[in-house]
Amino acid sequence: MTRKPAAQQRGVGVGSAGAGVMRTLKRGAWTPEEDELLSRAVAKEGEGRWRTLPRRAGLLRCGKSCRLRWMNYLRPDIKRGPIAADEEDLILRLHRLLGNRCV
Repeated sequence: MTRKPAAQQRGVGVGSAGAGVMRTLKRGAWTPEEDELLSRAVAKEGEGRWRTLPRRAGLLRCGKSCRLRWMNYLRPDIKRGPIAADEEDLILRLHRLLGNRCV
């Protein structure tokens, strides 16, 4: 028994009840057009329901991929750039207080 490549294993049904037509999910780097589609969909419908969002947004990505792209790269409140001196001081003070343990 041979395994199909992952891109062929997962498919998105098209038409009424799947109708036997399969589209493969896109993998790899995101394009600026896909980022824009995802951003517009999240702005319109809000965060959540990631499983159905790609189809509603017109993306050939899985819900997990869309959620991770939004959370790690596209969210407007993500702070980018170097850590400020007061932030570094806070990190060091908390590390001295709590150590490496998970809280």
